[in-house]
Amino acid sequence: MVVDLIPSLQTVDPDQFDRLDSSGGAVACYHRTRQRERDGRWKVQYVRATDGDRLLAVVPLYTFRSAAWADPAYDSMAWPLPAGSTETNTPGSCLLVGGNADLRSGLHVDRALQDETGFRPVLAAAAHAAATEGRGLIFPYLYGAARDLLDRATGGRIAWAPLGQEAQFPHALADDSEERCSSQVRRVLRRDRNLIAEQQVATAVWTWSEVEDEAAEVIAQHNIRKGKPDHPEFVRMRYAQWDDCPSVELTVFTARAGGVEGVTTALRWQDQLEVYEIALTGEDSPERLAVYVSLLFHQPARFGMEHGLRNLRGGLDAMTPKAMRGAVFKELYGGVLNAAATREVVNGR
Repeated sequence: MVVDLIPSLQTVDPDQFDRLDSSGGAVACYHRTRQRERDGRWKVQYVRATDGDRLLAVVPLYTFRSAAWADPAYDSMAWPLPAGSTETNTPGSCLLVGGNADLRSGLHVDRALQDETGFRPVLAAAAHAAATEGRGLIFPYLYGAARDLLDRATGGRIAWAPLGQEAQFPHALADDSEERCSSQVRRVLRRDRNLIAEQQVATAVWTWSEVEDEAAEVIAQHNIRKGKPDHPEFVRMRYAQWDDCPSVELTVFTARAGGVEGVTTALRWQDQLEVYEIALTGEDSPERLAVYVSLLFHQPARFGMEHGLRNLRGGLDAMTPKAMRGAVFKELYGGVLNAAATREVVNGR
C-alpha cells in the first residue's frame, strides 16, 4: 500500500471515491467534496492510499486560513467535550479531518482498511501533516463507525462530543412502507393525510432554477425568524453550488394552504434523497401544520417512491416530528486529538 498527500481530487476517479464511503450521502460525495477546493479560505489536501490501481482511502484535510472560525459549528471549544479536554483549538492550532461544511463528514476508507492496523498508516499521514505545523487534529461530525475506527487506531486518545443526530427513514420508500411501521406511526401518517386533505394543500415539484427567487426569499425570511442571519442573495449563492454539482440533483418541493406557503429543498444522489432545508411563512395554524408535514415527509417520500429511490434522509433538526413519522437517528460526533497526542500518533505510540 502506498500512502501520499495530494492537493486535489482532480486525479481521483469519482466512482472509486464514492464507493469508499456513502454514509454521508450527497454532502460527502466526490463532486461536493471537489467543490470545497474552490473555497480560498481553506487549504485543502488529502491523504490517499492506493494498492496499484485500487483506491483504498481518500481522507480530506482542511486548514482554515483565518484567525476565527467562519462557522461556529466547527469551533470545538463550543462542543460538549468531556471535562479536562478543553485545550484551546483555534484555526491556527488544528487541522480538520473528513469535512469542513454541511455538518457531516466522511473518511472515505475502503473496507480492507477498516481495522486499526490497516488504517493506522493513513491516520499517521494525517497526523504528520498536522504535527509538522504544530497542530492537533479535529474530527467534525463523523458517524459512529468512523468514530470507532479512529478510537481503535489511536488507542482511545481522542476526546469525543455528541454533536447531533441525523434522521433517516428506513421504511419510507419501500412498497410496503406503512406495513413496516408501528401502529403509532401509521396513525400519525393517516392523521397527516387527513389534515393535508382538509386544508386543501396544493403541492408541486420544481427544479431550483424554476423557483429560485421565490424559494430564496422564503428560506431567508424563515432563517431570520429563527435567529439565523441570512439574505435571499446568500441563499441563491449557497444553492448555486448544489445546482452546479454534477452528481447531485437539487429538487424543490412547494406547498400552499390558505395564506401559508413553504418550500423544501432536497438532494438526490445515487439511491438516496435527503431533505436538506425546510422553510415556511405564516404563524401557527392548521394550514401551516398541514403545509409543514407535507413538506417534512409526505412529498419527499412520494417523490422517492415514484423515482425508485431506496433511502430517505431527514436532516439534523426537528427530531420529535420526524420520530413520530418513523425516523431512526444516527449519532454524529466531534473529536479532538490535541497536538501532543497527534505527535504520538505520528511516532507510532
